[in-house]
Amino acid sequence: TADYGEYTKDQAIGRDGWLKAQSLCESLLFQKEEIGGAMIGKNDALFTKMFALTPNEEKLLQKNTTLVQQFIEKFPGKVTFLLAPSSSVINAEELPANAPMLDENARLDSIFETVGTANSLDLRDTFTAAKDDIQLYYDTDHHWTSYGAYLAYQQFCQLRGLTLMEVTESDYTIVPDFYGTTYSKALYWKSKPDSIAYLDLPNTMTVWEVSPTFELTENFTATMYDKSKLETGDKYAMFLHGNNGLSRVEGDGEGKILVIKDSYANSFVPYLTANYAAIDVVDFRNYNYGLDQLIAANDYDQILVLYSYASFTTDPYLYRAGVAG
Repeated sequence: TADYGEYTKDQAIGRDGWLKAQSLCESLLFQKEEIGGAMIGKNDALFTKMFALTPNEEKLLQKNTTLVQQFIEKFPGKVTFLLAPSSSVINAEELPANAPMLDENARLDSIFETVGTANSLDLRDTFTAAKDDIQLYYDTDHHWTSYGAYLAYQQFCQLRGLTLMEVTESDYTIVPDFYGTTYSKALYWKSKPDSIAYLDLPNTMTVWEVSPTFELTENFTATMYDKSKLETGDKYAMFLHGNNGLSRVEGDGEGKILVIKDSYANSFVPYLTANYAAIDVVDFRNYNYGLDQLIAANDYDQILVLYSYASFTTDPYLYRAGVAG
């Protein structure tokens, strides 16, 4: 089946159908609990397989933890570090029995101890208490849902003394038939589609091109959501138009916040429009400069570093937070 999988992955025509047939064969005949890098949960939810970190990832994790600690010290009282736990931590009971998953809890404990709990948001207790009432993570994707992001936003407001954006379930627009990135790798035949929920807010965002001399040129200005993505397979990319290097969202509050992030922040940022007049968003995957000039020019009231655990262990670009522009 391994050779068969490699063969079908190389075929452009009929690839999805062949891989679905392969997943059916493997799960029924061979009782496999892992397909395409995903673990099959007890209720057919898919979890990203994380059995171990490579030696390079272990070094990178330690490096990134130290960088965040130094960044907090560089801007005392302004930085919040929000590291989102993986779904496999919060929903561990749904994993296959005896799955040899990485001990993420131990690493999270170590990270928060190093960075300092006063400036960190550890969501594990809050998420564990809420998981039976709220779908915090997608079943077919590695991201948290908009409801999970809102619960994290509540904790951020509590930590920073902000007035919470009050939201009810009826305020969300629901888009069905979402199959996420975990599903696209596994093509598990029993997967049921998720739904994406979002607040249809009118706030605009501007995406900037940045030159080596730090001159900003407007790329485009639009609302926070690229709704054309809702007609594609990559529906989550509708939030903030994906992972742009430097963007500014116009908010309805006061002051400015800088968000340094991975894609988990894309569904989190819309809630911040209630609290700030300007939300600057930096994704180091597409932003090749340091932050000194940006921070000096804007005098941010707050800085939020928001990553998922999985990307925090593999992001080679976080060093740019401490490099002069």
